[in-house]
Amino acid sequence: MIRVAVPYAMNGKKTAGRPVVVLFVVLCLMLCNFGALAEAKEAAVASVKSDDLPLTAEFEGGKLYYAGKFRVVELSGSYRQMGRQYGGLLAKEIHGMYEIVTSQYTQHGIVNPQASLTDFSARLFALYPRRFKEMAYGMAETAKIEIGKIAVLNEFFDYILLTSSNSTLSGRCAAISVWGEYTGGAPLVMGRNFDFPSFFKEFDPYITVVVYNPADAVYPAAVITYPGQIGSIQAFNNKGIVLENNDGSSSGDPNRYFGERIPNGISDLEIVLNHGAVSEVETAIATRRLQYPLLFQVADSEQAYVYEISTDNVIKRTSGVGGLLISVNHFLSPQWSGAIKGKLDLPDRIADSEERQRNLTVLAEAHKGSITSKIMMQILDIPVQQGGATPEDRSIYQYVFMPHQQILWVKARGYSDWTEINLQKRFQNSPSEALLH
Repeated sequence: MIRVAVPYAMNGKKTAGRPVVVLFVVLCLMLCNFGALAEAKEAAVASVKSDDLPLTAEFEGGKLYYAGKFRVVELSGSYRQMGRQYGGLLAKEIHGMYEIVTSQYTQHGIVNPQASLTDFSARLFALYPRRFKEMAYGMAETAKIEIGKIAVLNEFFDYILLTSSNSTLSGRCAAISVWGEYTGGAPLVMGRNFDFPSFFKEFDPYITVVVYNPADAVYPAAVITYPGQIGSIQAFNNKGIVLENNDGSSSGDPNRYFGERIPNGISDLEIVLNHGAVSEVETAIATRRLQYPLLFQVADSEQAYVYEISTDNVIKRTSGVGGLLISVNHFLSPQWSGAIKGKLDLPDRIADSEERQRNLTVLAEAHKGSITSKIMMQILDIPVQQGGATPEDRSIYQYVFMPHQQILWVKARGYSDWTEINLQKRFQNSPSEALLH
């Protein structure tokens, strides 16, 4: 069962009785951040609007579009058919992605004595549900690439987590959702930073949005990913469900179950394919066991929730301030026992996470009542050094999502500005939904 955490402040104490102090701090920091927000506003206004994407290629029913510099692949049919479409449309990019991943990992010494990248990837690929293996086999056929290389493309992210005790390799991600009082009653808006080692910027030209429209009775879904990858650490579906993962290892859980449990990226995709409501997603999260500690933020058009997940427990955290929820890289719930919090041995990483959480809180308070998708982009554009939550040297890509319209904006700092992708136009009705019309 998922336990629900009560609202609390950053230090875990109740917030009642301190409104004056909080208001004073917020007002002071608002003044400090005003200039940074003004600069960010100019950048956000320059975003690329791609409501009607140009079709650039087709293969066996699959379609390839471009939204600015980002590829958008629309797949449909059986899982084998979608895999064949994927491989046929992005064969060159799949081969290129494999080459750059392996060369960068060699260059940066990403090696673990437990297993080589190839062996590790094969072991995790063996755990994939059959439908995703079918997709991988179809991709390998038309891209003319070995299935072992497809496995590497899907598991190089997990492989780097084996070395997560090295702080230079750990994640620094953050997510923020606003609704209710913070949007002036408008529907929810989510923003997310994917922060990782700086050499991941070399992968920016390969960033791809893949849209799945399976022929079976599931929900059409999309992921932000790289060519050859099936799952991802953020996923969306046509019911307006969005979920994302942040590294939770700094909260002290030392356990790792790579090769023993279904990989997280595949599980994330499976969740949004199978579930069309937050309550269903919550059940799926409660009944799974992770290979690695994470924080999940899950939202629809009305509300968001954070699930702080160790390798053997889940605690749900809700908003206590009328429509603001932030998740970074440390567990906040006071319900975690000393078995987790007593093992904190990464104080620098905890301090970094707390700083970004504070900064996002201040920025949200500064715009309370008027946060839109554009304001959210402005907030994410502010670097940590200027009171934001984005580490300039580690920011790989970012997104803003509006579940009620299923509109996604993606940015890769230093590569491409905010670019709009209307997922609703890429989603097709699933067979079961079509029967209802």
